[in-house]
Amino acid sequence: MIRQIKEADLDAIADIEAGVFARPLTRGDLVTLWRKPAFRGFLLAPDGGVPASYVLFLIAGGVADLVSTATAGHAQRRGYAMHLLRESLRRIEVDAVMLEVAVDNVRALGLYAGLGFAEVGRRPDYYRRPAGRVDALILRWRPEPQGSA
Repeated sequence: MIRQIKEADLDAIADIEAGVFARPLTRGDLVTLWRKPAFRGFLLAPDGGVPASYVLFLIAGGVADLVSTATAGHAQRRGYAMHLLRESLRRIEVDAVMLEVAVDNVRALGLYAGLGFAEVGRRPDYYRRPAGRVDALILRWRPEPQGSA
């Protein structure tokens, strides 16, 4: 089941963030995002249960910034992220979606490529790693043009 994120979901999302990212968004960060008029977020909860995957956007002027997306460790490699992102991109109805992803995040790069995201830029030394810094790739997605009726 995919649905819009509610305030009551923010604890579960913070838990997923903490389990997946070295520098996770905190519950306070998530509350700040959730309160913004530009916020749109979706989660996937199999069988209506505990959230397994989520995606957070800020949308302005027809362009969405994909702020964060993750799948809980126990739910990874089941296709949840692909399914959720594909459906979320359909629901937000924007001209483009932008995001940054670390060049060494091979799984995320594969996911985004499979959805049609394309590289449009690079931010040198954007992400910190224990062994140093790595670049971020700036990716853009645009919806398929609609054929004329």
